[in-house]
Amino acid sequence: MAVHAEAQKTESLLGRGIYDIAEAARIVRRHPDTVARWTRGTDHLHHVESDWIISFLDLISLWVISELIRRGVPRREIRAGGEYVARNVGTNYPYAHQDLATVGAAFFGKFKQWVDVGKGGQGSFPVVIEELLSPIEFGSDLHASIWRPAEGVWLNPEVQAGAPCIDGTRVPTKVIADLEAMGDHIEDIADDLSLNVTQVRAALQYELAA
Repeated sequence: MAVHAEAQKTESLLGRGIYDIAEAARIVRRHPDTVARWTRGTDHLHHVESDWIISFLDLISLWVISELIRRGVPRREIRAGGEYVARNVGTNYPYAHQDLATVGAAFFGKFKQWVDVGKGGQGSFPVVIEELLSPIEFGSDLHASIWRPAEGVWLNPEVQAGAPCIDGTRVPTKVIADLEAMGDHIEDIADDLSLNVTQVRAALQYELAA
């Protein structure tokens, strides 16, 4: 029965990206144990419905959490901010919602005006708002639909199950890295896959940083 339930969850994620903990951790540049803690451990920050599948919106949420931590936002404010956005927007994916930002070590959301969601929605008038989600495109539901984590690379949940690919194509960056590791020259890879050298180099640079 449990296996059947997980199969149904997998099917429901088709077109929405499918990742395991290891792949999600590689993409957001965190250790798998850290990602596991954030999703279901003692340092729980984002609830993941499945025991082993991470969706595209989960992935975006983990990246946003990682960025907030990197920028110095306290975990208690990240958690409180997520709860505030979820409650006021009515979403299970507050960290993948449009109009989130950081200023210094504060976590803001835009609700007609910018408010400090990490501190329960206190009004704020920051001089400069640095948009946290600038590499992300949003759909009509105001949730993340495409992520460009690096120049020339995109993650589209409707393409290759959301795997990192060369921007605008279905060619996974890992395929490029594997071909180069086997000794193929960059020019030959580009010719064989109908790409240009700039695209191939962008994929290799992204994979090298993973």
